[in-house]
Amino acid sequence: MSALRRTSIRTRLLAGFLLVAITAAAGLSFYFLNQIEAFGLRRLDERLRAEATVAASSLEAAIESGGDSSLSGAVPERAIAALTQATKISTSRLVIVDGTGAVLADSDGAVNRGESLKSRDDVSAALRGTVGTASSMLPNGRVELDAAIPVTVGGRVVGVAVSSGSSFSMLTVVSDYRNQLVIVIVAFLIAALILTELLTRFLTRPLRELQAGATALASDHTVRVHPAGPRETHDLAVAFNELAEEIETSSVELHEEERRKSRFVSDVSHELRSPLTGIRLAAETLLDGDIEEADEKRFLATIIREADRLTGLANDLLELQRIEGATGELPLARVDFTQAARLAVEANEPLAMERGVTVQVEGAAPIVLGSRDRLQQVVGNLVDNAVRHTPTGRSVIVALSEEDGDAVLRVIDEGPGIRDEDLANLFQRFYRAQYSRARATGGAGLGLAIVKAIVTSHRGTIEAANRPEGGAVFTVRLPKLKE
Repeated sequence: MSALRRTSIRTRLLAGFLLVAITAAAGLSFYFLNQIEAFGLRRLDERLRAEATVAASSLEAAIESGGDSSLSGAVPERAIAALTQATKISTSRLVIVDGTGAVLADSDGAVNRGESLKSRDDVSAALRGTVGTASSMLPNGRVELDAAIPVTVGGRVVGVAVSSGSSFSMLTVVSDYRNQLVIVIVAFLIAALILTELLTRFLTRPLRELQAGATALASDHTVRVHPAGPRETHDLAVAFNELAEEIETSSVELHEEERRKSRFVSDVSHELRSPLTGIRLAAETLLDGDIEEADEKRFLATIIREADRLTGLANDLLELQRIEGATGELPLARVDFTQAARLAVEANEPLAMERGVTVQVEGAAPIVLGSRDRLQQVVGNLVDNAVRHTPTGRSVIVALSEEDGDAVLRVIDEGPGIRDEDLANLFQRFYRAQYSRARATGGAGLGLAIVKAIVTSHRGTIEAANRPEGGAVFTVRLPKLKE
C-alpha cells in the first residue's frame, strides 16, 4: 500500500488507461467474434434447411410419380441415389431416413444402411411431422448443425431428409489465426502504450508544471505558473498563483517589517545615546566636586533637560504603539472636526505667542466618525510643527473645508518649506527634514509619524507639499460621516 501511495499520478494514469484499453479491446473482440459465430450459424442453418427441404420435396415428387406410398419403390430409390450423389460435391451431408428411422442413404457413408437414427432428437421431431434441428461440437472445435425435414405423402410421414454441415467457432478462429492474432495483439498493445503515454503526458503536464512551480516557490516567491489543461488543473493553477501572490506579499511585508524593526531599534538606540551621554557627563562632573555653584546648577539643569527628553521620547513611542498596535482600537463617535481644530489651535496659542506667530482658523469641515482627542492631537501636532518652522511676524493658517465627500484640513505655514528629497520620508519614524533645527527644538522625529498613524486609523490620508509662493502645506482628508 505504501508503494502504491508513492506511485506518481502519471504512472497510475498510464496503468489505468492501459487496463481500460485492454479490457475494452478484449470485451469488444469477444462480442464481435460471438456475433460473427452466431451469424455464421444462422446462415448455415438457413442453408441446411433449404437443402433438406429441396431433398424432401424431390423425394415426395418421386414417390407420387412412381405411384408408391413409401421410399422403398424403384423411383424413390433412384431419386435417393441421385440426391446423395449430388450432395457429395457440396460441403453438406445428406442422410435419408425411412418412416421407421432407419437409414436408407448417407452421402458421406458414415452411417450404414439400415442403422436406426430414431433416437436422435432432430430425426424424432421430423418423424412427428415437424422440422427438427440439432447442434454439436466436433473434436476439431467446429460447430455441427443438423436440419431434419419430414417427407410426407398423403399427409403421412414416410421418411426424413437430414442435411448436416459445420461452421467455425471462436475457438477455431483463435486456433486458425493464432499467429495473426498474436501480431495484432502485440501491435495493439504497442499502439495503446504509445497513445496512453502521449495522453498521460498531456494530462499530467499542468500538474508537472505546478510541481516544478511549487518546488521553485520555496526559494523564489516570484514564481508563477501558466494556467492550462482541463478545468480542474486550470483552477488549481489559478489558486496556486493566488497563493504565491499572497506568499510574496507576506514575504515582502515580513522583510519590510524586519527592516523597520531593525531601523527602529537603531533609531531608538541613537536617540537614547545623546541624552544618556549628556546625563552621564553632567553626573560625572558633579561627582568630581569642587565646582562653582553656577556650574553645578547648569549641570543639574542639563540632567533635568535630558531626562525630560527621554521621558518625551518614551511617551511618544508608547503613543505610537497604542495607535498602531493591538491596543490601538479607537472609541468611535461623532466628532465636530471644526471644533476639534479650534481647540487644538487654542492649546498652541502660548507657543505661537512666544514665537511671534499668528495662527488663524478659516472655513468649516463636516462631521466625521472618530476619536475627538486623537483628531485634536493631529491638528495640534501639525500646528505645533508649523509654528516652530515659521519665522517671527509670519502666520499659520488652518483651513477647513469639504471636498468630494471628505472633511479636509490644511495647515499652511510661511516657513522655508520642505526639501524635495525629504517629502517621501517625512512621515517615517525618527526622520528629521531639518535635522539640526529639529534637534534644537527638542523633537525626536516621531510627531509626524504619530499624526500619520492616527489619520490612517481613521481611514484617512495625509500628505505634505510645498507652496509655490513659499512655505509648506499639510493636507488631511477624512471620510465625512453620512447622516
